[in-house]
Amino acid sequence: MLSLLQIWNSFQGYVNTFQGGWYRPNTDFQPAVNDISKQLWEDWTAQAEKSQEIKDHLAPFLKSKNSIVSSQTSTYGVLKYPDDYGRFSSARIILHNEKCVPCPDVDNGECEGFQTQEEVTDQYFDNLTQVIVELVDNQKWAGCLNHLTKKPTLEKPKMTQYQSGWNVAPRKVSVIALDYYVRPKEGTFVYTVAPGDTNTGAGDYLIYNENLSVKLEWPETVLNEFVVRLGERFGLFTRDQFVTAVASQQKQNP
Repeated sequence: MLSLLQIWNSFQGYVNTFQGGWYRPNTDFQPAVNDISKQLWEDWTAQAEKSQEIKDHLAPFLKSKNSIVSSQTSTYGVLKYPDDYGRFSSARIILHNEKCVPCPDVDNGECEGFQTQEEVTDQYFDNLTQVIVELVDNQKWAGCLNHLTKKPTLEKPKMTQYQSGWNVAPRKVSVIALDYYVRPKEGTFVYTVAPGDTNTGAGDYLIYNENLSVKLEWPETVLNEFVVRLGERFGLFTRDQFVTAVASQQKQNP
């Protein structure tokens, strides 16, 4: 995890805040860090399938959940968004003897609202089959359901997104192992101020409170990305066009 103290120390050295201007830790720095965190999440979850590096950065936010599919229509089932859902990654079903069961590697094999009488043995695990659920564009959903040769089956299930979740076909799909990204939590920078020494000329300095502060869930490999983006914002804050230009260049060419 990445503490705001790590970002603060690197940021101060990067832009030389002692000469460039005071960037207030709580009212300027902390909101800027959380804004950058949210923007990185938005940008990278949209590109996750294009880069292994981005996948590694997003690993703390990728979650798997066994979710029940309710049969509300005669044609397809309905899968609701999890409470902490942020963005879709993938979905799959686990088949055992042509029956959908919860993924044993997710949520300890449990799924709220789903009961199974299967005995969990080595033979049980050997007979499990994982099948990817294809995500279909909404405008193609009706044609998909009625296609003569490519309509959804238990071996080739399909789903499409709508306002509150996904429609899933065929209706035999009763539980889905859903992989999705949760949104990042906001970090906090809690500190006290220690008075400076008038004899030596040292100014006041901050004492970081690690117990009361909240770390970001990002890995430490993302530290440089935060520092460069903070440098760009700091240049705009102090109206220093040189700092802004350098930070913008480094952001585009990491």
